Amino acid sequence: MISLSSLRDQLLGCIIGLSKVCSMHTKTSQTDLLILSALADSKKPDITEDALQNTILQIKREKSRVAPMCEGCAAPCGNSDNYDMKRLWKAPKEIRRLKISILLGIQTMASYVICQSQEETFDEKIFFFFHKALFVLSEDWNEKQLYDVVLELGEYYEFLRNQ
Repeated sequence: MISLSSLRDQLLGCIIGLSKVCSMHTKTSQTDLLILSALADSKKPDITEDALQNTILQIKREKSRVAPMCEGCAAPCGNSDNYDMKRLWKAPKEIRRLKISILLGIQTMASYVICQSQEETFDEKIFFFFHKALFVLSEDWNEKQLYDVVLELGEYYEFLRNQ
């Protein structure tokens, strides 16, 4: 039996993989909402193992819809790989702290956007920021670069709160 913590990490790695695929392929009309829902699910304290596995499956299916040729590619480039969250957990303390701040921020924002999406539509730049933040989590950026993203996260959070 796999732990909930491991399933959450697997889900986050899949979300990052899907987001990376979207930087090279056209996303579907459901991609952004699926990413936001999965981010929200990844933070739910009472989520079940079955629910996490179902969300992982949904993310994998969406990735296949967005980039159907990547799965069976004879010469994989790595751009569509899922992120190994162990890299984040083993990062140096300050890098890990900043990346966790970004992750927690986008998880919280995702829940908010999902709740508000029935009442209003959001500018595409909000969704672009989610993709940027997910990309940043998978990259080896320095503290200054990550801190700038944390500041940007704060700006988007304020923007959403004031809408």
